Amino acid sequence: MSKNIATLIGFTAILQWSSIVGLLKTISSKIGADLAVTCMYTFSAIILLLLFRIPNLKQISKYYLLFATSLFVVYELCFSYAIALTQTPEQAIEISLVGYLWPSLTIATLIIFKELKFNFLVVIGLVISLSGIILIQTGNGAFSWVSVLHNIQQNPISYILALLGASLWALYCVITKKYSNGHNPIALFFLVVAVVLWLKMFILHDIKSMPSIDTTTLIYMAILSTVTALGYAAWNIGIIKGNITILVTLSYFSPVFSPFISMLILQTSLSSNFWSGTILVTLGSLVCWISTNWQPIKAKLLALKMKYTCD
Repeated sequence: MSKNIATLIGFTAILQWSSIVGLLKTISSKIGADLAVTCMYTFSAIILLLLFRIPNLKQISKYYLLFATSLFVVYELCFSYAIALTQTPEQAIEISLVGYLWPSLTIATLIIFKELKFNFLVVIGLVISLSGIILIQTGNGAFSWVSVLHNIQQNPISYILALLGASLWALYCVITKKYSNGHNPIALFFLVVAVVLWLKMFILHDIKSMPSIDTTTLIYMAILSTVTALGYAAWNIGIIKGNITILVTLSYFSPVFSPFISMLILQTSLSSNFWSGTILVTLGSLVCWISTNWQPIKAKLLALKMKYTCD
């Protein structure tokens, strides 16, 4: 497999994950949040087990396995329920953007863990990203803190879950980078999520009163589970055999890809303030990324300048 093909496959992971919000909201509006989320992770876990299987757990640090599994499970529950519990398609897309604070929060967490040196650009990037989230909450109207707070108060649980999820995913990324030693127990993580969700269903819900699932919803569920699972498979191919620099850069534009694809799936429209906020979230993430890669970027720019000067 060529490097370009592997990079293209990796890029499809970003597009596949960008469709999750729209698909999950469509399904949860028909069968409820609990059943939608439970089925999603159950089918995704089955696909991932077929693709990756469970690695040799003896080779993985027990502390990493315990901590990373806990973080992953809680993150996935926060993310999925934040979307599934939204009241409208527009709100589902708005709240999904809160989750895209994770790149900026990851850089901040790396600094806290002393994996990166502090750079004031990180603070600027975080402020820009947060400004984008705040702008999105104003809807079509002029900016005011009253309208922002009113929008959040309509569904505070989803907003809290989304922000908590973004923070936990940032921490998970740092822990995985530092302690995973190259192991990828993603199938195990999804299996644990599915088990936790089914235990929750049996303990807190009446299984007999579950809504019936029609054919259309089953098709959406199959698509959702497939893109969730195959996204991880495609991403692994991309980062192992493709151009990881291009893929990481493209991943920072997920806040643009995801709302656009979700808008098409949910057949809704988004305000100009939303897209302006989306651009700010993306720009803030890029500023944080540049802050950690400034020296290599500066070296490449100087090399290009020298090349064209010599020519």
